[in-house]
Amino acid sequence: MINTQSMIQVIRFPLIGLVTVILLFPIHDVRAGENADTRDFLLAGSGLGLAVGLELIVKDRLLAVSPMTSVPNTMDMNIRTKLKWSDSKRGQAEVWSDRLLYGISMSSLLWGPLAAENRNQSALVNMQVFGVNSILTNVFKIAIGRERPYHHFETRESEGPRDYASFFSGHSSIAFSQAVTNAMILSDDYDEYKSLIWTALLSTAGLTSYLRVAGDMHYFSDIVVGACVGSLIAWTITNLEYDKFEDSEGGSLNSVAQRSRNNRDFLFTFKIPLG
Repeated sequence: MINTQSMIQVIRFPLIGLVTVILLFPIHDVRAGENADTRDFLLAGSGLGLAVGLELIVKDRLLAVSPMTSVPNTMDMNIRTKLKWSDSKRGQAEVWSDRLLYGISMSSLLWGPLAAENRNQSALVNMQVFGVNSILTNVFKIAIGRERPYHHFETRESEGPRDYASFFSGHSSIAFSQAVTNAMILSDDYDEYKSLIWTALLSTAGLTSYLRVAGDMHYFSDIVVGACVGSLIAWTITNLEYDKFEDSEGGSLNSVAQRSRNNRDFLFTFKIPLG
């Protein structure tokens, strides 16, 4: 009889490669001057569905059954000692990180477009950012197989396959990707509140990430890489997608894309062929 778990481990990396190829395929080919249509949302929704399916159904079957990376580096060890909460409070840190993630970051798929002036474009960008970020995050978790700190130091009970999904932090990548996306869009729509919007959203993302270390769920390097990857994905896709559309009222490029060329909030903008 074929051992299912062994077979999964054998095909794990080919599957990771396939998912990566799908991820890098163009999301859609909207020409400049067009607004988002049904086809765009179907494709973005398919990517979102793939991300959710990978997280809820496939991920646990592909995760390593033993750590491929276990011993933490000196920096992570030192920072963990300083930031982790006591045994009696560690569970609270994990609970609050989940509350912030689901209550603010993931719910921004709804409240972000509702608060934006162009709801269709905002919804499309939010879906794409969440889908790409979620898939890429899980690809790394599966490929790296880093042991979580709580499992390595035996500070809590095992959670099964997810004991080896520490790198990089999904909470951090989701929190920062959604924060940067919606901060870019909403700060342009409400320019007078730009500083407040950026501060509030990035602070929430930062707190979410910190609580993952406080709860002994991740090392410091996990949340730093997660924050950087999530921010890069959000910054790239938001600029890339808004560059494709012209403002339906004025006939000029949407101000998010236009200002990204002129402002100096960031020193540079990364561009990758996602669509």
